[in-house]
Amino acid sequence: MNATATGAEQRERRALRVLRVAGSAVLLLAAILLTVMPAEPVSENVPGFRNAVIGFELASRPEHVLGILGRPGTPERAEAVRRMDLGNRIDFLYMIAYPALYAGIALLLAAHGRLPRSVATLLLCLPVVMALGDALENRELLVLSGVTDPGGMTGALGRLRLFTLVKWYAIYGASGIAAPFIWGERGWWRWSAVFFGAAALLGLASIVYLPAIEHGSMALIVAWTMTYARAWHAPVVDRQAP
Repeated sequence: MNATATGAEQRERRALRVLRVAGSAVLLLAAILLTVMPAEPVSENVPGFRNAVIGFELASRPEHVLGILGRPGTPERAEAVRRMDLGNRIDFLYMIAYPALYAGIALLLAAHGRLPRSVATLLLCLPVVMALGDALENRELLVLSGVTDPGGMTGALGRLRLFTLVKWYAIYGASGIAAPFIWGERGWWRWSAVFFGAAALLGLASIVYLPAIEHGSMALIVAWTMTYARAWHAPVVDRQAP
């Protein structure tokens, strides 16, 4: 009994360390990215989107790219491209941090005995999918930012849409899977399940209304912030009764 409790507490401590490190990295890198990357498009965004970065990720036509970064000869283009490229290079660190946050959530729930083994495995695999999708997405974004000929963008835009959707659906899928198990937790953190669940539903809605992806990101910010705050609480073994 004591050995089991001690083992569970050790697993919980490891999970909290992962959440603290990952959450701190997410917070720091998000602040840097918000400072570095352009928030507004040079002329126009992808219809339905407000944020230039998410709009660029989900661009599907050459006019979307040129509207966000500026057309050749536009005075603002050089600065917009410079800032977008810098942010996308920094994002190679961010794409490690936020998947690690999901891995930490899985480890914490598993330490509390709330996850079936198959669900725990899935929640630990999805962060890998997020990171790979994000890395491949960034590669295409860095290619597209250097192209001004619409005819040279077709292949990269097709790959970009695929990789971006893989990333976002892995994020929203992990959020939706984790939400009911987080709701089973004790204490105030269980309420983050509402925001994880809302984000997952908005991600699902993006199948018919693509800008819902951007709306879902707002719910994710709240859920991730609550999770980061939870990570700094002292470990409390909270195993589900058999």
